[in-house]
Amino acid sequence: MDRELLRRYREPAWNYQVIRFLDANGRDIIPRKDRVCTTRGIAQQMIKTLKALNRPVPDYLVDLAETK
Repeated sequence: MDRELLRRYREPAWNYQVIRFLDANGRDIIPRKDRVCTTRGIAQQMIKTLKALNRPVPDYLVDLAETK
């Protein structure tokens, strides 16, 4: 399964943390981003995804994205 996913998304086997937000068909909603490993960074990516989908962004998510 891992090999198939790596091939599908053209990811190298040695890849580090990668964040992808996908639609129901497995397509990227926003561009992938690697080395996102903090709560703040993930929250920022989640906000970008929600905005790309024209969905509301919860206040608590904004708070997480703004923390240092």
